[in-house]
Amino acid sequence: MRNIFVLVFAVLLASHLNADYKTGKAIFAKKCASCHGGYISAKILKKNFYKDHNSMLHLTAPTVNMIAYAMKDSPTHIGDSSDPAMQKMEMESYLQDYLYHPNINNSICEPDFIKYYDKKESMKGEVSEKEIANIVDYIYDYRKMRLLAHPKPRKNFSGTLDLPTLIDEAKRQNKILLVEAMSQTCHFCKRMEKDVFSKQRVKEAIKKDFIFEQVDIEHIKLPPLLLKHYQKITPSFFMISPDGKLLNAYPGAWKTNDFLEILKENKALK
Repeated sequence: MRNIFVLVFAVLLASHLNADYKTGKAIFAKKCASCHGGYISAKILKKNFYKDHNSMLHLTAPTVNMIAYAMKDSPTHIGDSSDPAMQKMEMESYLQDYLYHPNINNSICEPDFIKYYDKKESMKGEVSEKEIANIVDYIYDYRKMRLLAHPKPRKNFSGTLDLPTLIDEAKRQNKILLVEAMSQTCHFCKRMEKDVFSKQRVKEAIKKDFIFEQVDIEHIKLPPLLLKHYQKITPSFFMISPDGKLLNAYPGAWKTNDFLEILKENKALK
C-alpha cells in the first residue's frame, strides 16, 4: 500500500512539474471558456447575484475568477494553502473528479449562486489528466498573474476622516454617528456586509437613529478621537453622540441579533 501511495504521489508531482500557466490558460480558453466567462469584478458579481438575482449577467456557470477564488482562496478552498505543491495536487485531484463525475453536492461554488447554473456534464474523454494539471496551474496563479497585468493604482493615504462635519450632520438630525473601520480585504467585514447589513431590519434600525459612515482604513486615516480606541481589528465600530462624545467602541464582527442589540443600547444613551 505504501509503495502504491509513493508511486501515485510521484506521478502527480511529475504532472505538476510539467504543468504550465500559459498552456493551462490556452487549454481553459479552448475547452472551458465557452461556459466559464472571463473576469468580472467582485463588486459587479455581488450586485448581480445578491441584488439583481442574476438578471443582470444571466450567468449559467462561474467565471474564471470565481473558480480561482473558490478553489484556492475561499473559506472552502481545496487543500492546504501553506503547502503550495500539495495544494496544487489536491486541486488537481478534486478538479479531475468533478469534471469526470459532476455532482452539485461536491461543488465548492457559493451555494447561493449554484441555483442559477446549468447542469454540469461530464468532460471525461474531452479533457485529459495532463490538461487538467495545466488548468490547475493556470487557476492557481490566476489572481497573481492578473494583478501583474492589471496593477491597482496607488492610493492617497494622506486623507483623514472628516469627523467634525459628520458630527455636525449627526447633531442636525439628532442621530448617533456610527463609524465602521473596515477594509476591502477584510473577510469578516465582507461577511458582515452580506449577513448583517443586508438584513432589512438592520437597514431600518440604522436609517432611523444613526448616521452610518464606513471608513476603509487602508485608504483613510481615523481621527485621533477614534484612533486611540482602535485596536487594529477590522471591522471595528464606534458610536459617537450628537454632541461629539465617544459613547462606545466595539472591535470585531457581530451576528445580526447582537448587532441590533448594540444599536439599541447606544440609541438609549443619546
